[in-house]
Parts: sequence; structure tokens; C-alpha cells
Amino acid sequence: MTAVLWLAGAILLAEVSRHRAACAGAVLLACLSGTTLPDLDLSLGLVHRSILTHGPLLPALLLLGPPRWRAAAAGLALGIGLHVAADTFPNAMTGYATVKLPFAGSIGATASYLWLAANALALTIAGGMLLAREFPPRWLAALLASSAAIGIAYLFVTDGGWPALGVYAAFGWLAVRQRKQARIG
Repeated sequence: MTAVLWLAGAILLAEVSRHRAACAGAVLLACLSGTTLPDLDLSLGLVHRSILTHGPLLPALLLLGPPRWRAAAAGLALGIGLHVAADTFPNAMTGYATVKLPFAGSIGATASYLWLAANALALTIAGGMLLAREFPPRWLAALLASSAAIGIAYLFVTDGGWPALGVYAAFGWLAVRQRKQARIG
């Protein structure tokens, strides 16, 4: 339930203030919320790893709200992306670990791996793109660094977090290397 409070705080902050710093705070609160919000499926009477909470639905619902909620949607996308990245690396992709459809059950191990990996990537990219639209470069860099710190803290202590952290580090290294080569060439 703490995740719901963090998200409510993010939305409230985005709603009541037009200052860029408040919107940045909304991003970080929503990112923090997103790291644990997908497991709300159990409290809602859904099965664990419901496709409804372990994908883009929750950030998309925020995007349907007022434009000032976009910052919170970006943070939530980043946070849920971190969560599903860790979920991509269970001890075994069986039973409790697989992604479930409402009323239909598990989508199977292979489809679960694909769903979680694709959504981790898509949510991370979508969150970054939303931030790039909402904030100037210096704010964007600070927010991405702060979101990365939240991600490192979360992935450091959660099951499946270490391999996910390694994947994020590898992609980060590749992105930095690509950018350096583009500047040289």
C-alpha cells in the first residue's frame, strides 16, 4: 500500500504545482512507487504477476489524465520498468513466477520471459522519452541520474535485481560508447 501513497503523492504534487521542481519531485515519487506497485495485484484480488499490473497499463492510465500528470506517468513507467526487469530473472519461471492473464491463467514460461523483458525495455524507453519531452536537458540528466539511483537501490535488494542491474549497466555502457563514437566520427 505504500506504493499507492507514493503514487498519490506524485499525482498530487503534479496537480497542485506548476513549478518544474515539483514536477521533478512527482517523477521521483512515481518512480519509487513503480518499483513495488506491480505487486499490488495480490491486494487487488488478482493473481501474482498479473499482466494488468506488470506492463504499461498503469502509466498509460496516467497519460489519459491531465497533461500535468505526464511527469508522474514518466516516473511510473521507469519504476515499473525496473520492477519487471527484476521479475525477468526469477529462480525458475514456473507457477508463481509466470505472468498471468485475467480469467485465463499463466501465459507460460517463454511468453512470460518475453513479456517481462519487452516491457522492461519498452517502459524504460517510454519513461525516458516522456521525461525528454517534459524537461530541458539539465533537468533530464538530473532526473535520469536520480531515477538510476532509485533503480540501483531497488535492484540491489530485490530478487532478480542483480542480473537486471547487470543488463541495465551493459546497455548504459553501450549507449555511452555509441554516443562517444558518434561524437568522434
